[in-house]
Amino acid sequence: MVQPRILVLAAIASVGLAACGGGSTPGTAANKPDKVQIAAEGPFTGDQASIGAGALRAIQLAVKDFNKAGGVNGTQVQLLIWDDQHTAQTAQTLQAKGISDPTVLGIVGPMNSGVVLGSIQGLQEASPPLPLVSESASNVKVTDQGNSVAHRVNARDDAQGPADGKFMIDQGAKKVYVMDAKSDYSTGLADQTEKYLKDHNIPTMRDQAKAGQKDFATTIQKIKSFGADWVYFADEGPEAAPFVSQMKAQGLTIGQNIQFLGTDGEEDSSIITASQGSYVGAYATNITADPAGVSGSAAAAYVAAYKAEYGADSIGQAGPFYGSAYEAAQVLLQAIKNSPVKNGKISRADVLSHLGSDSFNTIFGSVKFDSKGDVTGGGIYVYQAKGTQMVVVKQVSG
Repeated sequence: MVQPRILVLAAIASVGLAACGGGSTPGTAANKPDKVQIAAEGPFTGDQASIGAGALRAIQLAVKDFNKAGGVNGTQVQLLIWDDQHTAQTAQTLQAKGISDPTVLGIVGPMNSGVVLGSIQGLQEASPPLPLVSESASNVKVTDQGNSVAHRVNARDDAQGPADGKFMIDQGAKKVYVMDAKSDYSTGLADQTEKYLKDHNIPTMRDQAKAGQKDFATTIQKIKSFGADWVYFADEGPEAAPFVSQMKAQGLTIGQNIQFLGTDGEEDSSIITASQGSYVGAYATNITADPAGVSGSAAAAYVAAYKAEYGADSIGQAGPFYGSAYEAAQVLLQAIKNSPVKNGKISRADVLSHLGSDSFNTIFGSVKFDSKGDVTGGGIYVYQAKGTQMVVVKQVSG
């Protein structure tokens, strides 16, 4: 059983309560805010809906649970849904509406590193700045650029990349074909992984896939010519099924004469079905834990609540970030509740202050951000395609 990133310090009686972060005393019920809004932002439709849809459901459930527990001193939190469709331009348009409304106190998301990097300046330059808590943006620049609005509950590329490289070496990798998908997320992660491999004297060959690519014949020929025993593909999932299907058709069978390691989004069990089983034996890592694989009553209660809300088979379709999305929402909601209420209003500046100073109770245990907005600790989880499921087989660190 995988252990949580930070061990749960005390059982949370209700996953929705978890609203007592450290630091300041929240406002009294008699001094409740007039209106509180937060936004869920991510690729909820389009080519990355497989990672966004489950995260949105998780955020909706977190808000529902929080409101059941009393909301913010009796005020129910309203959730705005911002479908950025994985583009920074769309994100900027959506965020502009929130920036102009002082009752919008924070964003759960954006999910994609490129979207964060392409829109964060607008959030930072707002008055007051509009904070974000991402469940999945892993590029190091997200928090290394000195923007106070940026926070994330997931691990960074410079943790995942070395962890991925070390995992392949520990599994006996001799020559690794390293691929990215030409996005800020994938290139940054592939860079980190390739650096680790080269630093440990493992020969690599670098290549790229295009978003939506279907024909991998040239790539597969390069893999064969290079003599790779591992393929590492930093991607968010859509290209994996046709890629591994064509690998097998051209004589590269995962688990036999080639090994495969994917990343966040590629631990999606739908890839197994879409590739007619060619993906079986493949590994993929994720920068957050799966609540279903974490010991602790809070995580178990959340999984049960998710199934009760969305159906018994919903976990298998929830995507890689249904746990971290709920966690990120918990953190933001607690920071809001811990903030003072003045004349019926909560200031985003106070929410930012509490995000930077408080500790938060979540389904994965206690969360606290460092001075950059990164979560302390951070686990990398290795999945493997077995049968029709992706199963956690190991927790690693870089």
